[in-house]
Amino acid sequence: MNIQEQVPLAPLTTFGIGGPAAFFARAKTTQELQEALVFAKEKGLKVFFLGGGSNTLFDDAGFDGLVIKIEVAGIEKKENTFIAGAGESWDGLVARAAGENLWGLENLSGIPGTAGGAVVQNIGAYGAALSQTLEWVEVYDTQREEVRTLSKDECTFGYRDSIFKKEDGRLIVLCAAFALSATPAPDLSYRDLSERFKGVAPSLPDIREAVIDIRKNKFPDLTLEGTAGSFFTNPVVPKAQADALTAQYPGMPLFSLPESDDIKVPLGWLLDHALNLRGTRIGTARVYEKQALVIAADKGASSADVKNLAKEIQSRVRSAIHIEISPEVRVVAR
Repeated sequence: MNIQEQVPLAPLTTFGIGGPAAFFARAKTTQELQEALVFAKEKGLKVFFLGGGSNTLFDDAGFDGLVIKIEVAGIEKKENTFIAGAGESWDGLVARAAGENLWGLENLSGIPGTAGGAVVQNIGAYGAALSQTLEWVEVYDTQREEVRTLSKDECTFGYRDSIFKKEDGRLIVLCAAFALSATPAPDLSYRDLSERFKGVAPSLPDIREAVIDIRKNKFPDLTLEGTAGSFFTNPVVPKAQADALTAQYPGMPLFSLPESDDIKVPLGWLLDHALNLRGTRIGTARVYEKQALVIAADKGASSADVKNLAKEIQSRVRSAIHIEISPEVRVVAR
């Protein structure tokens, strides 16, 4: 196990923000993960587990502990099930499934990050959620100090939620299995997709290409500026509260959830149409012009500017709409 010191964190995230980690390790195997945890325990260090860095905002001062980057690799196919190492590229997995004409992941195309991070977050997009195809997850339990296999039900998935977030730092994803289908099953429930394929039965590659194209038009170019995508989770409310909001803001769309009977309220729509926040800037951070749910950061931006802009957005939503919103991005203190 190679433990490095004072490793810059900014290049390891899509925000491109963050000072150095006091200590840093890459865990490609369960044994390396265990060795890194022993090191942290011996030194009395706090630990942060990092995947692809696509949903993380580190502090400008860095992290005064041990960052363990999970890089367990490998994709194995068993009939129509893919088993992916936590360190594998999520979109690489989706591309392989699409290439073999197996349905279930295509609406989640183009999402940056790793397979492990995708499981933790229960990622979702364009009417689909990861939990719909997940079969089981192999984890390292840092409390029991053993490898365990969790069923889908044991993962307690919810909207952008899971047991991995509820018990943060305890259950570290090593690999996950996704059960896919060879039977065509296009999900065109999301408006952007239903409009694009109106009157057409799209192929799996058609849907993947469309999703990637739609995402490119809604999110910043990471070669030019930093972002972690949607900074906040969309509020999830009971139907009665959702109906009250549509009465207050006519024309606001609502979305059902695959995980519950509650309703997802489109925060980006509210930030745009109700609060007119697109383009709002604090220092080196701004609300992205093409999607108000996204915070974009200039090259060399500070975490303080991103945090202050996020607080300003939360304050305005609280005052005008009387809803508390929470970051989807993991904001890591020093």
